[in-house]
Amino acid sequence: MMNAIALGLLVPMLMTGAGGGAEDYIRIDRLSPRAVIAYWPGIDRRCSLTAVQSQRGLVIIDTEASPRVMAPIKARIEETFGRSDWAYVINTHAHDNHCSGNSLFKGATIVGHENLGADMQWLIDRQTEPDRKQRTIDHFTTILRDLHAALPQAARNPALARLIRSDLVFYGLHLQDLQEGYEVVKPTLVFADKHTIDLGDLTLELIFFGKGHSNCDILIYIPQERILVSGAIAYQRGHLPEIGEASQLEDVHRFIAVLDSLLADDVRIDHVIPGHSAPLTRAALPPIRDYYKKMLMEVEAARREGLTLDETTKRLTLRAYFPAFRDPPQGHYGYAGQERNIRNLWRILEQENTAGQSQG
Repeated sequence: MMNAIALGLLVPMLMTGAGGGAEDYIRIDRLSPRAVIAYWPGIDRRCSLTAVQSQRGLVIIDTEASPRVMAPIKARIEETFGRSDWAYVINTHAHDNHCSGNSLFKGATIVGHENLGADMQWLIDRQTEPDRKQRTIDHFTTILRDLHAALPQAARNPALARLIRSDLVFYGLHLQDLQEGYEVVKPTLVFADKHTIDLGDLTLELIFFGKGHSNCDILIYIPQERILVSGAIAYQRGHLPEIGEASQLEDVHRFIAVLDSLLADDVRIDHVIPGHSAPLTRAALPPIRDYYKKMLMEVEAARREGLTLDETTKRLTLRAYFPAFRDPPQGHYGYAGQERNIRNLWRILEQENTAGQSQG
């Protein structure tokens, strides 16, 4: 455990060797004259933020892990567009690196699903509960120490060394915010199913995906730009679609219905912007939709055959049934995702069966 004074001395020391400020690392990739992706490269791809300019102001989708982290990204976006009239902030869900910089956008309307505010409460609790706050600080202090120790070992790999230096700056700023505390700003405009934002020359179509990765996952479709911001729904192959502990059968059906609607012939999508990987195309969506369909069909079939949960899990391996996906490596937060999804889908169908019997 470390007190504030000791941490205040340690963080600058651990950031030594970063070799530049935040502005040296932040990337802005243009999708079009009206849309950019902003992100802070690191060893792991952190949150990809989508910003658009319109007749009625600027919009940012997601706001990174803390205000100190978000501030230089915000400045770079404003420099790129040559304006700073922020109209809307949209949070795709309540995980910290998607909504912790909201406080920087004074005067903008914060938008999200109706479950977002409650889901964001954990960001306040981890700052106000002393033990929880200290555990969080200790965790990120360890990350900083490990990065500092790894930097000399990357001396012969300039690309890796630059990513480590980028991470040193990122986590140093994040740790300062966690130590000093920061304002968590919840949404002021919420919706249950769908919501459209009219920006004059652009429209943003916000769609609730269902309870899966979180309780408040949304997607944002920008038809004039043929952009779909997928939040936590679409990633590169290493990330399996999710069926969460809060998911119910209506959510699984909703996952499929939402993806079906986005894959309709009259919906034009050129760019799919994931939360944590490089941009994808429309081709990334059918495997996700088909995964949910096949999982539901196969688990239902296994139950009809009288298989146990363990037997079903052994049968429905990614390699045999879902070759479009793979589990991330052991130690990754998403490791064993297939087992988790089968377990949750089994629970859902068991609950449906029990409810049906009680009504009968």
